[in-house]
Amino acid sequence: MNPLLETVLTIAILVEIITNFVKKLIPSLDKQYITVIAGAIGIFLSWVTQTGIFSSLQIHVALHEIDYILTGIIVSRGANIVHDLAKRLNF
Repeated sequence: MNPLLETVLTIAILVEIITNFVKKLIPSLDKQYITVIAGAIGIFLSWVTQTGIFSSLQIHVALHEIDYILTGIIVSRGANIVHDLAKRLNF
């Protein structure tokens, strides 16, 4: 398996686990807040691990931070979407 795919999939799984923990911790949260929380967790994990999908695919992004933010948004969608994306990119 591609190292980038492994990293992104691991981050996506962590985002799902942490988001589910937050949902159980605060069950009264609206779904719209859960989506924002998942996005923030995804961006945070992408940032601290310095995982950027675009730079790894040799797509120039002027600021690495933008790459981390976009990667965080992608992984916040969950492991299933990351797996589907990997299939389409033939990893």
